[in-house]
Amino acid sequence: MMPGLGFALLLSGLVGLYFLAGKVGLEFFGLLHPSASAVWPPTGVAIAALILFGYRVWPAIFVGAFLVNVTTAGSVLTSLGVAAGNTLEGVAAAYLVNRFAGGRQVFGNALDIFKFAALAALLSTAISATISLGSLTLGGYAESAQFGAIWLTWWLGDVAGAILIAPLLILWYLDHKLRAPPRRLLETSLLFMAVIATTSLLFFHPLLAPYPLASLCLPLLAWAAFRFRQREVVTAAALMSLIATWATATGSGPFVMATPNESLLVLQAFTAMVVMTALVMAALVQERVALLQRERAALAAAESALRSGDVFLAMLSHELRNPLSAIAAATSVLEERGVPTDVAVRAGRTIERQTAHFARLIDDLLDVARISVRKMTLRKQPLDLAEAVEGAVQAAMPRNDPDLPSVQLQLARVWVDADPHRLDQILANLLHNAIKYTSSAGSIRIQTLEQDGDAVLRIEDSGAGITAELLPRVFDLFAQGEQGPDRPHGGLGVGLTLVRMLAELHGGRVEAYSEGTGRGSAFVVRLPRAAAPRRHDREHEHRPARLAAHGVGKRRPPSVRGRGRREWSRARARA
Repeated sequence: MMPGLGFALLLSGLVGLYFLAGKVGLEFFGLLHPSASAVWPPTGVAIAALILFGYRVWPAIFVGAFLVNVTTAGSVLTSLGVAAGNTLEGVAAAYLVNRFAGGRQVFGNALDIFKFAALAALLSTAISATISLGSLTLGGYAESAQFGAIWLTWWLGDVAGAILIAPLLILWYLDHKLRAPPRRLLETSLLFMAVIATTSLLFFHPLLAPYPLASLCLPLLAWAAFRFRQREVVTAAALMSLIATWATATGSGPFVMATPNESLLVLQAFTAMVVMTALVMAALVQERVALLQRERAALAAAESALRSGDVFLAMLSHELRNPLSAIAAATSVLEERGVPTDVAVRAGRTIERQTAHFARLIDDLLDVARISVRKMTLRKQPLDLAEAVEGAVQAAMPRNDPDLPSVQLQLARVWVDADPHRLDQILANLLHNAIKYTSSAGSIRIQTLEQDGDAVLRIEDSGAGITAELLPRVFDLFAQGEQGPDRPHGGLGVGLTLVRMLAELHGGRVEAYSEGTGRGSAFVVRLPRAAAPRRHDREHEHRPARLAAHGVGKRRPPSVRGRGRREWSRARARA
């Protein structure tokens, strides 16, 4: 919606444009009747304005049409009738085009162009010819005996204006940029100069004008249709029509008939046919180009899917072989007689750990499949995101592991309405990803906060980072960075995809950030914030709410000693 001043200027400009175009049409081409022109550009102005700016600009069309007629011939009442007919013509044409022919994009499809010609140019223009001429006849400003001839002139003049002027205005308004490579600008200039020169020779040259050679302009429009967009095509056709109309009005060219009015009517019929043919050719060429592009994109996507399938099978065989090999080795140890207790315990833990890893891979694949076919249901309940993060950290970072990076927690209590199991999956996958790509000398920082009405989880690490090429598709299925044959980081490229799917299933989203290789990465999950349960509010009404801020410190609190490189510090404050 335009501001009040902008809309007023728009209406004023439309009134002025309609009035100027109407005065030119009646002054030079109102040959059969002062109010009926064989060339009527205002019809195209009205249709283009109503399609581009909506029905709210109809007052400008009405006022412009009234001013044109009241200053030409007839009375105030007949001018009001003519203005009503012209306005209804434009509104009907815009409605039919918007309803059945693609609206603003009507000239981008061959079928819609034919619909435009039938509905806007041929059908709607009959409204103006009938209502307007009827008003003039009833008012005594048109003879009943000439009603048929004047009506035909009026109608054909409106048809020509709709077919030539409306496409010109709509296409240039929607695509008014003139930026193009120098070679393209040169070719465009050559096209327009060729159209001007050829049309001038065919319509003005004394040796060529008497012969029916106007169809020689068609190859130039075919050139425009195959090499340029519809905008250049209709511009070339407008130049051709302008020169041909000028020549025919001065009695030159192959369309000179018994009377000047007949000559202009025949010319306008020819011009309308040529413009329609050129527009349809251009639309068919564009549709063919778009089809070829879609076919190439589909072929590239299919090839990419095949490559991804091969990569996935290779990764899957590697990821499954590793835990199975470890389980087999641990089992063989347990089968030996006289195995020391500590060795048996380590072998049992290996089996347990690798079995859990194996199960997680299978569960992730199954969950992705369930979400893809929309068979996953959520069992939501109010959850404290900070508590969920603490639980996930404790589960993902076992005690006495010196190979883990340090962790800093900055947790503000914020509630979400989520499925506990699926929220744990989101947290576990993001934590696993951060741990996997961060060395023991690095650090991971985890935050929960409220921002813009959302519950926000941010997990930031100082690890390997994400390349600029991988970052846009880091959440795609099986997407992974380059890895060597030994696959030091492992994984199937499923975890982050599952995070994205689960976040979207909860009505949220996830984003990834990285400044490049070796510069760490950050993953931000945004979920709709929920209100805290009332019982929880009552429980914490008389004591400070837990706002955990965990960070790396010089000392380890006694309650968490022995947790490897994780160093925790806790501060309490009111949320």
